[in-house]
Formats: sequence, structure tokens, C-alpha cells
Amino acid sequence: MEDGYSRARKLALKEYHARMQRHENPFLPVLAEIDESLNALSRVSLGLIQVPLSKVVGTASKGRTNAFAANFMPLLDQGSEFSAKWNTLYNSVVEDGLRQPVKAYEYLNKYYLVEGNKRVSVMKYLDAVSIEAEVTRVLPARTDDPENQMYFEFLPFYADTKINYLWFTKPGSFLRLCELTGHTPGEKWSGEALTDFQAAYMRFRAAYKAKEAGRNLPITTGDAFLIYLKACGYADAPKKLDRVIRDEVAALWGEFEKDKQPENVALIMQPGELKQGKSLLNTLFGPTFVKVAFLYSREPSDSGWIYWHDLGRINLENELGNQVVTTAVVCKDPGQYEAEIERLIAEDNALIFTTSPVMLEASMKASVRHPSARILNCSLLASWQRVRSYYLRIYEAKFLVGMIAGAMTETGHIGYLADYPIFGMASSINAFAMGARMVNPRAKVILEWSTRREFDPEQPFADPKIDVISSLDVSAPRHQDVEYGLYSVRNGEKRSLAIPVFDWGRIYESLARSVLMGNWKDVGAEPSKAVNYWWGLSSDAIDIVMSEDVGSGLRRLVELVKAHIREGVFWPFEGLMRDQAGVARCPADGRLSPADVIAMNWLTDNVVGGFPETSALKSEARALVELQGIREVDLPDASQFSWKEEESEKN
Repeated sequence: MEDGYSRARKLALKEYHARMQRHENPFLPVLAEIDESLNALSRVSLGLIQVPLSKVVGTASKGRTNAFAANFMPLLDQGSEFSAKWNTLYNSVVEDGLRQPVKAYEYLNKYYLVEGNKRVSVMKYLDAVSIEAEVTRVLPARTDDPENQMYFEFLPFYADTKINYLWFTKPGSFLRLCELTGHTPGEKWSGEALTDFQAAYMRFRAAYKAKEAGRNLPITTGDAFLIYLKACGYADAPKKLDRVIRDEVAALWGEFEKDKQPENVALIMQPGELKQGKSLLNTLFGPTFVKVAFLYSREPSDSGWIYWHDLGRINLENELGNQVVTTAVVCKDPGQYEAEIERLIAEDNALIFTTSPVMLEASMKASVRHPSARILNCSLLASWQRVRSYYLRIYEAKFLVGMIAGAMTETGHIGYLADYPIFGMASSINAFAMGARMVNPRAKVILEWSTRREFDPEQPFADPKIDVISSLDVSAPRHQDVEYGLYSVRNGEKRSLAIPVFDWGRIYESLARSVLMGNWKDVGAEPSKAVNYWWGLSSDAIDIVMSEDVGSGLRRLVELVKAHIREGVFWPFEGLMRDQAGVARCPADGRLSPADVIAMNWLTDNVVGGFPETSALKSEARALVELQGIREVDLPDASQFSWKEEESEKN
């Protein structure tokens, strides 16, 4: 009968030959060879702790590393003294368990044995999860290496939690994990919190590993767990039934697959040419009308943002007539978003538009339970395969308005009132500032935020030199006032100059038609990619309206630049651009990509002012800023985006 050593050695030989074929080191890695400055590095005792066996990867010094394959299985011949000792230890562990801890160095959250190679070998062979170890942390020098940077993010997280069994590949993930689990960095986790977290993670890990078998996704289990928490939430995770977690993991598998790709978000920047008629099959069997639902956070009469979305809904009805039935639901309680989406799904709405980024989490949770539901969230940085997102290239209109501001100011001091410091806002501010400077090299843009706690709406700008102000873009019917859009201030008189106009109905109509024509999956969708519709002037989804105070010459110039932007001849973010610190963000002969614009988290050098801290904002603004605020923890990776610039639909 084959003993434990014989079976373990077969695993070792399999690993050895596989690595040799890949031209990789077939033996255990040696820490002293990985970092030749090992003896000079600082060390900290972590004491006796439980170490995940998956993170025990090598030995501290060379010693007898050739006795083990890289998977810690034994390589030496059957019948050797080594094999006898290994078998004796194996039988002892099977009967009585392992009683003596090993000794190890921790380096970059991996463990290298000082003593206990055979003990780890036996425990790995038995598929144990962890082993008790006396650990000394070896602190590497800081470098620009991504793994090194991730490690120095891990250290404060470990100090708070003593959790060493999960790892990430994306910067900011440890901070994001704290947020998603309701913890603040620097806060020590309680015993109950640690028990709940371990239960949630380990049960997720079991479901994920069972599904992952043979697929070898190049993301860590920690990366996948973070995706899971973003989609399904944490509050109920420790108590969920295993079958529920398995179903959720299966439903999210496309998200895990997507995350492995360098370009996993497809930006659809134009409507594209839609089919002008239905196919024969779709005419016979396709839908004759489509039900479309809209979820609002406020009444259209009270919110300019919702007012423009509701105009888009009305335009959709006007364009499609009896081919569409729309439903608008106002839900002011964020705690009820998910329930409202569930109800709209149950009412067989073919499309559900959730019109605020704060509804993204509820949208995602509902989509996990209802894989066939078509839910779209109005946000710029959503990167979910299940929930498509849509937004407008507002910065294009802002560039044009900035040109008007630069030409109309007599002092060169222009006020800019922004609302939420979220991704997408920086591109609007910078585009405005560059538009102003293009026609007026002296133009300075003084930045203020309407969402700051100390903001005074009666006197938004203290500087008396400011004679032109770009205020909030949209107004509600109850709030009609000159103080929206761009206006001048002279001798106490305020006069409107220009205002951006948004037609969300362009997006709504295009997507509703795609369902009617049976080509929903064809509209920009790619396997294992998120889809983000991001339309601008060329789609007629945005425009600007100028008042009579804008002279004919300036009006002609603005219309010319607008036409060039529409045609793709002119790109607002092109040529030398420096940030407020003087750093060149774009070379003189370069241009920023759409992905660079989306990920923009800096301000150009003719902007005076910066982004407010979340703690300085009004309470009603914090939920959105915590979700999509301009913070390093949420900084998107531009490499994840790909984009299409198709011809606009010709009507």
C-alpha cells in the first residue's frame, strides 16, 4: 500500500517537471537570494501567530531547499532517511496533530521558514489552512514596485486587524475594505468584528475556489472578495447561507472574469448607427412596445438634475409614442432604493434607469439576484458588467462656456461654483479654465464649492474683482433664476450669458430602440467587459445656449469650436497642460485620452482653489462623495478603459 511520502513525492515531481518546462525555479525560493540586503533590514517580532499555509512560500536560507519542490512537497528518494523522518512526522500529525510551532520570517506578507520545513510540508500535504509560527517581520526598503507599495498599505491594516490571510493587487484596496466593512483606518477591530469577517471571507473563499478550479484567474481571492462586497454588501455576509453565497459568486463570475483584463471597461462615446428597421424575426416575435422605468431621488420640480432626466423621459415618450410605456418613481429614502428596483423588475420593465451614482450599490445588488434585468446607472466610473452606466461629456460644454467667460471678463477673475468633488468634476473645471485661457491668457478661475458646510449662497465669491461667474448648470422649475449657468456681475446687475443644456433623452431613446430591435447585446457590449455610455456634443446629448449679451463675433467663434469638437477635429485636452504644482500633465505635442480625462484628479494651473475634504462637506453631499469622490483610494486605473468613437446616428 502506498504511504503518505510516496503520494507526496508524486505531487513534488509533478510540480518540479511543470516548472522546469516553464523555465522556472523548481525548488523553494530562498529569501536571502530574493533580497541580498536581508541581514541589514529592520526586524520586528510578531510573536506566535497563525500563518496561512498558502502564504508559506520558501525558506530563509538555502539549507536543504533542494529536498522540496516549489510546492513544499518532498523530492528525495523513497527509502532515504529523509523519507523515513517525513513519514514518521506525517503519522504523528495524523494521530495527534501538530504540537510544535515553526519559525519564519515574514517579508512582503509572505513567509520564509527558518525552522520547520518538514512540518509545513506535511501540513500542506494534508490541506491544512494554517500553521502556528513564531514570526519575525523583515521590513524591506520602500521602492516603486507595486508589490512593495501594496505591502506598505497592508502594514497599518495588519496593525488594526492582525489579518494576514488576504491580499490585493490594486492600490487602495485595504482602505476600501475598511470602508466596506464599516471600519475607520486606525481603529482596532474587536474580537467579534474579526470573527464575523473571517466567517464571511472564508465562506466566500470556499465558494470562489470551488468555482475557480481550473480557471486560474490572475486576480487574488482578496480582489474577488472586494468585488463581492461592493456588489452584495457586507452587513449580512457573515450570516448568509452557503448556498446563497454560492449563487452570488456564480452570478458575479462575469465580474471576476472582467477584472482580469487590462481593458475591461468599454467606453461607448457615440450612439452609433442603429438599425433603421426590425429584422423579419424580430418583427414577428419581438416586442411591440417596451416598458422603461426611471428611479429618482427627488421630485423633478425640486431638483435640476432630476428635472433634466425627467425631460429626457418625456422626450423618449414623444419620440417612440405607443412603442414605449414609461414609469417614474421618486424614492427619497436611500434605504428603499433596492426595494424599489426589485418592484420595477417584478413589473417587467425592460429597462430600468437609476439616475444617481448613489443608487449604484442597490442597482448592483438587484442585478445579482436578477441576471436578466437590464439596469443602467447614471454614473461615470461604474465598472460593472451587470449594470451598465451612462453619463455625458459635460466638459465639452464647459470648455465652450469657459471661452465665453474668458472673453467677457474685464478683470480676468472668473468665479466657478462647483457642487460635488467627484470624478468627472475635475475635467469640467479644467476644461472651463482652458477654454477661458484660450481666448484670454490672463484668465484666472477662482473655485468655490456649493456643498461646503460654510458656503454662503448669498455671497458665493468674496473677491470683488470677480465679474463673471459660472454657477450650477441646471435649475428646477421652482428655482428659475439668473444665477444658473454663466452670468456677469457688474454694478450690482447680473446678466445671463450662457448655460449648458442636457438631453438625456438621446441616451434613453437609443437604448430603448436597441431593445425593440432585438440588438441590445450588440450595442457596444463585449464579453467580460463593462459598458459605459459616455456621450457628448456629437450625439446632440449636450449643447449650450447663449444669450443676446454674447456678441456675434464671439458667438461665431464658439459655434466654430463647437462644430470642430462635434466632428472630432478639436480635442479640449490637447497640448501642454500643467497642474497647480507646475507638473506637466500633458506634453506640448500630446493629448489626453478619454481614460485620462475620466481618471483626472488634478486641477490646471490657472485654477485658484482645490478639492474640499469630505469632512468639510454638508452631510447630504457625503454619501455621493464617499462613493465617487476624488480620493486616492478610488483613483481609477486608466488602463482599464477602452473606447469606441463611432459615427453618430443620422436621423
